[in-house]
Amino acid sequence: MVLAREESVYMDEQIKGEKHLQIRRRKQKKHRFVKILITSIVGIVFACSILILTRFTAITEARYNVSSLEKRLERLEIEKTKLGIEVEKVSKSGWIESEAKIRLQMDYPTAEQIICINVDPAEVAMLTNKINKSDYDDSVKLKKGKNLYGFLKKLVSYRET
Repeated sequence: MVLAREESVYMDEQIKGEKHLQIRRRKQKKHRFVKILITSIVGIVFACSILILTRFTAITEARYNVSSLEKRLERLEIEKTKLGIEVEKVSKSGWIESEAKIRLQMDYPTAEQIICINVDPAEVAMLTNKINKSDYDDSVKLKKGKNLYGFLKKLVSYRET
């Protein structure tokens, strides 16, 4: 009986030892799972933080670009206003007249400086017709010279007379 008790105690110890090993393995698996879970959570939080920071950087950069463009727009609007004022100033005939008198030393002509020329309208019409006819004749002559040599010859001798 003593032997049986010793065997049963020995077997009980082995069973307890195996159970203890199984429990220990389960705890180790749980610890691994917890470590993996914590590492995964930390990784996800880190990735989300990086993503948020990059988006914040992009937003900040866009705001900076917008503010610099707004400042540039303001400067251009001020310049446009100044140029508009200057255009109005320059386009006024009084300013033009004063500038002509002061800077260019111009003045209105006196009665002695004015020369009147009488033009006969019939002579003007006759000269206009003659000019138009000569231009037409020259263009017809250019069309008749079909080869390059004839064209160049007429071009060089054009208006020698």
